Amino acid sequence: MNKCVFVLTIGFILSINGAKTSYAADTMTVGSVSADKASIYERPKLNSNIVTNLVKGEEYPILEAKDASASVQVHTVKMGDTFYLIAKQYGITVSELQGANDLLGTRLYIGQRLIIPQDMLSHRINIRDSLWKIARQYHVSADTLIKHNGLKAIILETGNELKVPSGFYKVQLLGGKKGWIPKSNVYAEEVNRFNLGWKYNGTGDTYMKQLKIAGLDVVSPRWYTLSTTEIVSMNTDEGYAKAAAEAGKQVWPLFGNKFDPELTNFILSNPDKRIKVIEMIKKSLLRTKSQGINVDFENIDPKNKQDYVVFVQELKTALEPYNIVVSVDVSRENADPFWSGSLDREGLGEAADYIVMMGYDEHWASSPKAGSVASMPWTREGIELLMKEVPAHKIVLGVPFYTREWITNANGQVKSIDRTILETEKLIQEKGLKKKWDRKTSQNYVEFMENGEKHQIWVEDKDSMKLRYDLVEKYHLRGTAAWYVGGASDDIWNILK
Repeated sequence: MNKCVFVLTIGFILSINGAKTSYAADTMTVGSVSADKASIYERPKLNSNIVTNLVKGEEYPILEAKDASASVQVHTVKMGDTFYLIAKQYGITVSELQGANDLLGTRLYIGQRLIIPQDMLSHRINIRDSLWKIARQYHVSADTLIKHNGLKAIILETGNELKVPSGFYKVQLLGGKKGWIPKSNVYAEEVNRFNLGWKYNGTGDTYMKQLKIAGLDVVSPRWYTLSTTEIVSMNTDEGYAKAAAEAGKQVWPLFGNKFDPELTNFILSNPDKRIKVIEMIKKSLLRTKSQGINVDFENIDPKNKQDYVVFVQELKTALEPYNIVVSVDVSRENADPFWSGSLDREGLGEAADYIVMMGYDEHWASSPKAGSVASMPWTREGIELLMKEVPAHKIVLGVPFYTREWITNANGQVKSIDRTILETEKLIQEKGLKKKWDRKTSQNYVEFMENGEKHQIWVEDKDSMKLRYDLVEKYHLRGTAAWYVGGASDDIWNILK
């Protein structure tokens, strides 16, 4: 796993008022407050416009940090300085600068020392407080408190007020909005990015070899499927789970619904059946010592939209005591009511630990028109749409380790052949094709004629994967999920590593 780059080179998410999270990562406590709400400011200032208020337990990625000054800031006036220029330099208003220095006019002289006002929180000392306890609560040093309050001793008097300079975190909110929150209002937790790979289309030997891939953190074998007769059909492999653990990989088995809306309705609409399904899954996950589950219900009847959210909520509640994470796959938003419209992405995002956006198929296998499996503009737009409803640090980008060879005959009829990245590279080499950069899709492209038919491939390769991972970093997403593990060589995984 690699570190998120939310704050400099280290990744954090914030958790309002110290609410606990379920991530298996090192944490850093940066303070807590008793209020149930925390203001998000437009600028890192307590008197700035309020963008929104967050409530206890909400989590968002931290983009950067602005530390409180360890001592009182003083500006020495130099040639050319004005109140306006000084105020602008420190991100304050002229009136704030004048007020802090008890000045009414606008005249300055060279060498004059001006106190730069800082945002201050007020803390009323109680009998259980100590200087170090308060410093830790507000994520400042004890020396900072001493200097800003002119303390002569470290013994505090109950009932007195302490001035506390406020540091801020810049956070990524829903819908692309950003804002600043005082550090004293949150816990920050260091988390890791990860790469998940779905297990598919291989043999026992190849599956074991795949466990050696350095860039692969989580494996998802196809173990569970809804069933009309057994409720859940299971195909677990405890030997594989043990080998994965020995290789340092987490196991999040895939749980599918056969793309069957009637079967899905049969289970999800019945509370007793849901409970039975969850109990069977829980026992199996515990027996195989799995760390998570990947729920992949597709082609759901829109009438089961809320049933699905309730099911994921119930599943998460049942697995949470065992620290088993729940991830849910969703299609990239589109117009189809069954494949997209039946998914309450916001509700699923609140219920699950992670939401995996399947960043494909822009042009599906039976598409009447040839095109990319997932062009970069299409993928980028999908991420932005999902971020309106799901916090960025919960989103995992599904990436295609495959593409399609499109074949158009003389009559304009189109068909396609699925090609893995490995198969595509082999075909390009065998036919001596030269890749050309397609600006519209931001991908490499090849074409050739054979038997009077036109063949076109929008290529998935190291270049396209680098751009997809750039999107993960740009939007502060949690990681990637590859369909599927055996489709690409190790150098592709090294890009995601």
